[in-house]
Amino acid sequence: MPRREPVERDRYRAAARTAGIARRTRLLALDSALVAVLVLTAFVALPRVEAGVGTGVDQLLASVQSAIPLLQGQSTIQLPAGGAAAPVGAAPIVEGLPLFTRDPQLQFAGRVPGFAIQPGRSVQIVLNGAVIATNPIEEAGTFNGALALKEGANTISIVLVDNHDVVATSSYSVTLDRTPPTLTIALPQPDATVDAANVVVRGTTEVGATLTINGRSVIVLPDGSFRDSTNASAGPLVITVVARDRAGNETTEKLNVVAQPLTQAGGLTLTVAMSSTSVRPGQGVFATITLRDANGPRAGVPLTLSLGAVPIASATTDATGIARIGFAAPTTQGEITIVVLGGGASGKATLTVSR
Repeated sequence: MPRREPVERDRYRAAARTAGIARRTRLLALDSALVAVLVLTAFVALPRVEAGVGTGVDQLLASVQSAIPLLQGQSTIQLPAGGAAAPVGAAPIVEGLPLFTRDPQLQFAGRVPGFAIQPGRSVQIVLNGAVIATNPIEEAGTFNGALALKEGANTISIVLVDNHDVVATSSYSVTLDRTPPTLTIALPQPDATVDAANVVVRGTTEVGATLTINGRSVIVLPDGSFRDSTNASAGPLVITVVARDRAGNETTEKLNVVAQPLTQAGGLTLTVAMSSTSVRPGQGVFATITLRDANGPRAGVPLTLSLGAVPIASATTDATGIARIGFAAPTTQGEITIVVLGGGASGKATLTVSR
């Protein structure tokens, strides 16, 4: 076999360079082919792009994306009216609807945001799940309607529709209440004689109601109770209490009493009687307090009961001049002094605590 001559270094390098040039030539050929494909694709898409010019920028972009898959997903898709997502803030707005009312006939007006106004759109009024009216939208976006409410809570929905498609909805709740609030006056009793310097009025009304006594606003506690005290001139006194609920219903109570000047403390007698004089630690016990003066029972006088020097409870005398205060006996064993103060007078009793 003839011996093969070794390839010289220069010839090897020349061959390598020749091979490299060939590879680059092939790569350049591939790049040119890709450019040709893109140009051809653009020419294919051109008629569709031209057709989309009259339909707006969004449809033009959609035509280009469908012709060139590489461009898909690069723009925002706007849903048509009535699609799965409504434009933010497109819901109709009704202003001034009350939460509570005593009038079953409710008139209202509202508006549709300007950007949501389009030809063919209207507003449906839905009351308690039933469509009661379909009203057109004025050019300025306003609409109005009337409702016949039922007693109690009413759900109102205002629906912006495009033909049969729902664009956006807003919902409200209005409670029809035609029942006047309850009002009970515990003190003073009708025709009672009260302290002119400290006329106490207390009672209960409907939770959430507002209250006035002779025109003055009085705070109603969360449980509906109230208490107020004021002074008055000596002589006949009319006390007018008005309770008003959230729907505007009112209840009025009037009391005729007689106000008299405060009797000096020396003319008062305050006695304290315990329901039991000997109890176990923590056992419940009642103190009955009676307050009288030279004219008879003193009604409406605030009293404070203390164990030693520590006040623990309070009450107000009723029309008979009596108040009852209940409390738990202390855990300290021995004799405990019960002290009651009120109207400038004081009274004491002794309570023995033992096991």
